[in-house]
Amino acid sequence: MLILRALDRLWLVQAVPGTLQTGGVPFGTTHWSVVAACTKADESGEAHAALAQLCRDYWPPLYSFVRRRGYHSDDAQDLVQGLFAHFLGNKAYAQTDRRKGKFRTFLLASLKHYMADVWDRERALKRGGDREFVVLDDEISEAEKLWADESSSALNEEQLYERRWAAALVNRALQRLGADFGSKARIFTELRPFLSGGVGLPSQEEVARRLEMPIETLRSHLSRLRTHYREILREEVARTVSQNDSVDDELRHLCGILTAAC
Repeated sequence: MLILRALDRLWLVQAVPGTLQTGGVPFGTTHWSVVAACTKADESGEAHAALAQLCRDYWPPLYSFVRRRGYHSDDAQDLVQGLFAHFLGNKAYAQTDRRKGKFRTFLLASLKHYMADVWDRERALKRGGDREFVVLDDEISEAEKLWADESSSALNEEQLYERRWAAALVNRALQRLGADFGSKARIFTELRPFLSGGVGLPSQEEVARRLEMPIETLRSHLSRLRTHYREILREEVARTVSQNDSVDDELRHLCGILTAAC
């Protein structure tokens, strides 16, 4: 469960059955429409569940950006939590022109604006007890671990944000891919390393023996897995770009970021 608090409002956001990863985000939903829906007057529980999923997915890149700016962990948590709570309380986001750019650019620009113009005022309200923020659980510790692993990197805050953004999209795609395997989770676990490649991989013959299946069957599973992975990753990227942007260009950009990180 994720608890969203903004001003004097509180929502308990639980999984919505039948939606993507039971996170409240239908397959056809774009991230732009999630933000817009959460700022409308009806403020449906499903819309807040969708925002909760966005918060979980993109917490690491936003948190890494703030930490690279020199903020301590507690302040970085408050900043990122406050940004998402700010979406709930600011109707102006419903009028955001989604045709003008990419969601990753919009989200980073929103964070910069929030850090520069909003956070100091909201900290004062928080100290006075009139403002609470989004409360997460495991996302905080995971984001701090990722930050610690990359704290010695020569990347600046925007480069680090983009790397973590690309990784978040890949993680979303892998989560969806794993969920599609259902009762065949072991097959996915054994084949997943082949999606990223690299050194130290077991041979396909060894994996086939572990799964007790013919090598031809394993290779067929792997071929379908790679195809489905590309399809899902493309869908995830498509949810973050406007109608006038190229999904292929964004895919190449993000793949280039991850390749450079290896």
